[in-house]
Amino acid sequence: MVDEDWPSVARIYAEGIATGAATFENEVPSYAHWRAARVQEPCLVARDQAGEVTGWAALSPVSSREVYRGVGAVSIYVDRSHARRGIGRALLHALIDGSERAGFWTLQAGIFPENEASIALHEGCGFRLLGTHERVGRMADGSWRDVMLFERRSEIVGRD
Repeated sequence: MVDEDWPSVARIYAEGIATGAATFENEVPSYAHWRAARVQEPCLVARDQAGEVTGWAALSPVSSREVYRGVGAVSIYVDRSHARRGIGRALLHALIDGSERAGFWTLQAGIFPENEASIALHEGCGFRLLGTHERVGRMADGSWRDVMLFERRSEIVGRD
């Protein structure tokens, strides 16, 4: 991802927000705020043959504590007009590869229970369900939401 991709990334993120099934966010943050909350690498976009951004994937640190420096939270979004074409899988595989090169040993994903496509994607890429945080957060409309916590441990990083 480069800075010039932000308008497309923001548009795809807004699509995810609008579904109510992807994030607790209720609006797209500024690019500076979004970027500051994520690790620099890997931060990826997928492009179609015309060069248009069709999806994005990024990691956020789960904690500022040094002991958790190798644990990242996954964000992955695909333009709904390009859904079910393997873009999410390609992005998640690339994010996993990039995370291991960057020294991450654990990836986490918090997914709303009704987001069946995201659950299937993560499970298909080696994530396992750890459990469900019940009524862990509130949406802007006041409704409580459960979040299923998935995890993927690297087979090559943090094995010592």
